[in-house]
Amino acid sequence: MFSTFFKSAGWPGILFTTLLVLFTGCSKDEDAPSAASLAEPFVNCNTTSNRLILQGSSGVSFEAVITLDDNGDDTTDGNESGAWCSFESNTSVANGSVGREVPLLLEANTSGKYRAARIQVTYTDGYSTTLILWQMPASPDPQFQCPWGEQPVYRAGADYIYKTYFTSLLSTNKYLMGGRRRNFSICFDSRYRVSLWVAYPLHGCYTSPRAGRSNAWAYDPNNQLPEIAESQQAYIIDSYGSGAARGHQCPSADRFNTAATNEMTFYSTNIMPQNYDFNGGSWRRLEDKIRDWAPTTVTSMRYDTLFVVTGAHLTGATFSDRKGKQVGYPDKCWKVLLKQKRGLNKNRQIWEFSADELQAIGFIFPNNASSAEMKLLDAACPVAEVERLTGFTFFANLDPEVAEELRNREPDATQWPGLSTL
Repeated sequence: MFSTFFKSAGWPGILFTTLLVLFTGCSKDEDAPSAASLAEPFVNCNTTSNRLILQGSSGVSFEAVITLDDNGDDTTDGNESGAWCSFESNTSVANGSVGREVPLLLEANTSGKYRAARIQVTYTDGYSTTLILWQMPASPDPQFQCPWGEQPVYRAGADYIYKTYFTSLLSTNKYLMGGRRRNFSICFDSRYRVSLWVAYPLHGCYTSPRAGRSNAWAYDPNNQLPEIAESQQAYIIDSYGSGAARGHQCPSADRFNTAATNEMTFYSTNIMPQNYDFNGGSWRRLEDKIRDWAPTTVTSMRYDTLFVVTGAHLTGATFSDRKGKQVGYPDKCWKVLLKQKRGLNKNRQIWEFSADELQAIGFIFPNNASSAEMKLLDAACPVAEVERLTGFTFFANLDPEVAEELRNREPDATQWPGLSTL
């Protein structure tokens, strides 16, 4: 079974309204632009309602037709009782005047696969679009579901706090889109005051240099939920007090679009203690190389994204920070990368890709001075090895068979240019 998941104590119950930019206004103005959208393009397995939002000029009418891509169930004849997605009265066709919202009725997904409903919307003024509604597979923890390629499987833990930091990005051109986006997600261990992993996407929307390194070392200000109390965090304002470097999990240089986006990477929840030599040696070389592997500029962009998970492996060892708090000290630091091949259809979702269209690799480094000059290829390993080390499972949003093949695949240096020379 695949499930991706957030534990968010205190979060509002409606997760997806915080994940997506909603079109909240429907206009009947004479010159209103023609548009159609879904209130929630991705819904969890238990969601039973949604909305088709129709905008356009007065006097324009529409027709919307639902076709289900679910185990061969195609519904186009206007009367499909029992279909998992339909308009009111269990029909697959709706029509009328634009400038309103049309309810969608859904059934819970009890299968282990994603399912899609395609909604073809046509206006009498010539406007036409196809919308896709994705419903996620069955999960014991649907409130933690999200559709992101980088998200590890949710794992319950009494000391774990799962949180996603959102940011607003500025657009530089049609290829580097702005708007409200996820910055990074964490699994924070409140006992050891260190995130066990930080997961994030990497592409040009985040790295286009409108801002530089902020050095805004700070506690999480808790202006996004769930709250993480200051008493739970490592004191990092003036470095650790035991000779450790403040190591980013989501690197500062991966988040240069805006000052606010970069500042979040300096929250203590994104920092782990690292050996100074290792932090400035092989770890930094890997971070630099990952930016080379990602489509971080317009000239290299092929509409794909590099999905990254970085983490700390804790064995119970701690040290005292400058405030006298005990902070977990990782014996190993690791990364997991997932990417699609360049030039593939940008509109496809990660669970639609086959194994031969994807590449994955893991890295494990000892967190000590001996790793400073470690070759990246020597640290490379199958993702399954990182799973065995950490107990976390990756690639939850891939087809299970695809995920199994990827996690056991030996690293292929030819798919990661420069890996064998650094």
